[in-house]
Amino acid sequence: MPRSYRRTVKTRGSGSTSLLPLTDAEAAEFIELQAAEFADQKRRAGQWTKDEAMDRSRDAVSQMLQGDFVSRGHRLLKGIDHAGRRVGWIWVGPPPEIFELDRARWLYQITVEPSRRGQGFGRGMLLALEERLAGEGFDALYLNVFKWNRIAIALYDSLGYEVVLESESDAQMRKFLRH
Repeated sequence: MPRSYRRTVKTRGSGSTSLLPLTDAEAAEFIELQAAEFADQKRRAGQWTKDEAMDRSRDAVSQMLQGDFVSRGHRLLKGIDHAGRRVGWIWVGPPPEIFELDRARWLYQITVEPSRRGQGFGRGMLLALEERLAGEGFDALYLNVFKWNRIAIALYDSLGYEVVLESESDAQMRKFLRH
């Protein structure tokens, strides 16, 4: 099993946030939840209709996470609090090929459990991920965020992410990592 990564990141009222690999059962749960969340995001952004969103989302997620996705550089991680309770999920991997980015990783998804939102766990998971990636020699973390997701944009802005490419519905952001 891959090693855990514990970085003490203080979050409001919770202690620390750590990242651990998902078990196979958790990965299956994540993939299904991710497909539903991605479908909703694309629908809210006006890119897919309600009728097509779930099928298109399942296809997109399954293409990226089929087979031995770990050997292709994808990782599914869970954020846990000081008591070992899951507070959220992270999916990070190689950037989409179209961007041709060396020594970078792409944040495909970060989700905080609905009951744990607003307590600093998203910030804690991102900081732990950034430190982990920097320690592995990566220079930057990129992500895509839909413009309607003002809470996520505020979080990324507060952590020093910058917009590098923008469209009508979303923005790609980047943060250089400190080694």
